[in-house]
Amino acid sequence: MATIEKEAKTVEEAISLGLMQLGLPENEVEIEVVQKGGLFKNAIVRLSTKYTMSDRIYDYISGILEHMGLECSVDIGETEEGYEVELGGADSALVIGYRGEVLDALQYLVLIEINKDHDDFIRVVVDAEGYRAKRVKTLGDLATRLAEKALRTGQAVELEPMNIYERKTVHEALSNNTLIETFSTGNDPNRFITIQPKQKDKNFGANNNFRKNGLKTRSFGAKKY
Repeated sequence: MATIEKEAKTVEEAISLGLMQLGLPENEVEIEVVQKGGLFKNAIVRLSTKYTMSDRIYDYISGILEHMGLECSVDIGETEEGYEVELGGADSALVIGYRGEVLDALQYLVLIEINKDHDDFIRVVVDAEGYRAKRVKTLGDLATRLAEKALRTGQAVELEPMNIYERKTVHEALSNNTLIETFSTGNDPNRFITIQPKQKDKNFGANNNFRKNGLKTRSFGAKKY
């Protein structure tokens, strides 16, 4: 949060000069009139940038990284759904951890901290070096290969345990495949996805040779498909 003071002939002129220096609109700045202008004195105003949600997220994450002894840059952007945090620097690999475990834990802590006093859920995605996009592609490719294996062998395939975000990625990657179905089993942190071929409905067809008195029967002389 930055604070500056500006002096001019009038309060309005001092405010205008301060906003110009900060490069911010008036609704993003707290303004305090230190001294009103008069016949023999100038007006003085103090302008302070408001403590925003981005500032709060930045301070919280920076504090955790400092306690962890990690040197990372923290860049925060606002999206339609909430905020995106991109971490970089020399220790970015450490903040990602094995298959993103450290990154997921950091994101979980931020979500709890930011939403503890808000009625509307604020979504915060924490990423490092574009890891999440790379992971989504990796999981999508894996899901496609395992779906092909399930169809080829006719057997269900079980994936290793994943967190809720990665399970969602796999489900979405295969959502348009009409030949297979996916479902999750177990309890976190050991909850996993199963991919299996869809069960085909038995259809005896409309051939009259298969029906007698309204009941489905089988004619051994008929051709089987």
